[in-house]
Amino acid sequence: MYDKYNELDRLISEYEVDFKTIREDKLIMKNYPKVLVMSIASLFEKQLKITCQKFIDNPIQPLSVAYPEIVVLAHKNPNKPLTDKMFAKLEGYYDTNGSEILNAQKFYNLFGGDGFKNDVERIFNEVRLARLDQVNSVLGSLMNLLDEGVQYEYNYAKQSDLKEKLNVCSFNVAEKAYLGLKLRRNRVAHDYINGLSDTFEDIENFYYDAILYIVSLEHAIEKLTIFEDT
Repeated sequence: MYDKYNELDRLISEYEVDFKTIREDKLIMKNYPKVLVMSIASLFEKQLKITCQKFIDNPIQPLSVAYPEIVVLAHKNPNKPLTDKMFAKLEGYYDTNGSEILNAQKFYNLFGGDGFKNDVERIFNEVRLARLDQVNSVLGSLMNLLDEGVQYEYNYAKQSDLKEKLNVCSFNVAEKAYLGLKLRRNRVAHDYINGLSDTFEDIENFYYDAILYIVSLEHAIEKLTIFEDT
């Protein structure tokens, strides 16, 4: 479920190692949050666009019949890839008044609106519980190793924190976490030096919620897609 995002977990792990050995005021450490937000948001975007393209190429129901908004969108600015235009419907930006806009409804509308959103939320609940089962399994394994060294204690504490986050993470929280990452990625892309005030830990917390959302969104779209091996 999460294999294609393993590099993000690796990036977090390498930061944790570097944090213990590199002074916090070093430029590399100050850039870590920007690297993380760019890496997360860019990889999420890439994978979601791949999922959307597979759907466009092989929908279970014809686009012209079941997804008129996608057909209309395809004819707007025809030189721009359709997946780019679809992805833009996931709104994460600041308006002219400086207010934060985080809204996925226009993306849901491409696939039928609230019915699709409800399906994403249902899948989210399943994904969250499955992820919680994984974390509980890891905690059970680490419990027997707590006396073996500080690293096991650290890993146990980290997994315990993740368990707490999973217990309280709602669909709305995960949706906003993803859109918040998209917003921050755009800010960094336009102003790398001053475009981000969040800490590495802030971005990491967004990530653990957002990955539940993006995986659920992908699964919901895949349910509407014909796959040759199924």
